[in-house]
Amino acid sequence: MIHNPIIPGFNPDPSITFDGKKYIIAVSTFEYYPGVALYTSSDLSKWTYECSVMTEDNGFALHGVKNSSGIYAPTIRYNNGRYYMVTTNKGGNGNFIVHSASLKGPWCEALYIYETGIDPSIVFLDDGSCFYTQNGPGGIYGAFIDPDEGKLLEPLTKISSGITGNATEAPHIYAKDGYYYLVFAEGGTEYGHHASVGRSRDIHGPYELLSAPILSHADRKGHVIQATGHADLLKLADGRWIAVFLAIRMPGRAHLHNLGRETMMAEVEWKDGWPCIGKNGFVELDEISEIETEKTEKKMIKPGDCIDNLPLLRVRARHGEFYSVDGDILTIHGSSKLSEPFGEPAALLFRQEDFGCEFSAELCTGNAGGITVFYNSDYHADLFARHHTLVFRRRIHDLETEEEVAEINKDTVRLSIKADREWYRFYADGKEVGKAAMASFATEGTMYMTFTGTLIGVFSEEGDAKFRLPLGFCSN
Repeated sequence: MIHNPIIPGFNPDPSITFDGKKYIIAVSTFEYYPGVALYTSSDLSKWTYECSVMTEDNGFALHGVKNSSGIYAPTIRYNNGRYYMVTTNKGGNGNFIVHSASLKGPWCEALYIYETGIDPSIVFLDDGSCFYTQNGPGGIYGAFIDPDEGKLLEPLTKISSGITGNATEAPHIYAKDGYYYLVFAEGGTEYGHHASVGRSRDIHGPYELLSAPILSHADRKGHVIQATGHADLLKLADGRWIAVFLAIRMPGRAHLHNLGRETMMAEVEWKDGWPCIGKNGFVELDEISEIETEKTEKKMIKPGDCIDNLPLLRVRARHGEFYSVDGDILTIHGSSKLSEPFGEPAALLFRQEDFGCEFSAELCTGNAGGITVFYNSDYHADLFARHHTLVFRRRIHDLETEEEVAEINKDTVRLSIKADREWYRFYADGKEVGKAAMASFATEGTMYMTFTGTLIGVFSEEGDAKFRLPLGFCSN
């Protein structure tokens, strides 16, 4: 069985490769730091966070990018002993490539390729050459490239106009049986999202286009999986093919989702020389397959381990100097507000992976910190200490409210969040003190196009906040 999503929560725009030992998936991270999370698996079943590509080690920064800007869709490839990752810094200088002899780095500094367009990809051909693609005005563009230098070897030219002309993006090319197959997304990364394909004997085109999508849930209204698209294919050692792609899960209400775009997987069937993902372009949460996968029970995350081994995210903040760990005490040094536009608040955030989850943190009193459900600077709900008072705050669009909900009269207080498909409920020492509707964090309700998902974690805005480890985070 394939149990979708294979990487739950805010893990969009997946790309996959195989280095002979591990399968590797790269996902986009937008305004969150570090950039481009990498997950690995030895069996296409259990996926674990390995590392992130764009860090202070290769000089990467996200200062001043807008919400849902920054790192867009990456492509990860392995060739001749090296790893290559190409992506877009939407708030910076555009499309760039980095490479490394080791998955854990060091990765080279960004080698910028082209200033406009998004969703770059590369394919290594049997003759040793490398072909680069990206989207651009009116379709998909391509050119041969030196991937080690990030330099185009010929002018970037349009190779396909796509089918609909509506958000033609996410191009990937694969060589098979004398054809070059161009898989791309159209319809926008929402409910009309789908994947399409063309093929050509010449990598520069023209491409013969298959009129029907090879992956689409656009006509499956009411299905739990929606917005399928942005697919990347991989040939397995036994000759079969799989695809990873993004999709959203609906919590039950029509056209509302809060977990973000997640990574899913399905097998690819080739019919009459054309690929088709899933069952005639449809996928399910559980896919019957000969690929042996196991569903693992989620366990309470305990750290230190939270900080060391999980893909903790920071909002634009390049450096981690705002927090430190001494024994079982996590100290966060805060100054920037969570609601500050383009801000770098002192927050340590985890992706919410399932609709039902619990998060808790023991706050040492006399400190100005707390816990948050965070979508971005315009959408968050927080329970935090201000002097010896607990404050519950909600931010939606440009409206912000605060309510004093409890007095603190002891050395520590246990702050917690319980989430379900309708509400986020906030507790202090087991007593409910506030709640926020799931719809407050639904992508569809934001005032501008957003591409991320709900995060949960700890923060400080005024001075030091001390939390006693471990933090607790588990899915129901």
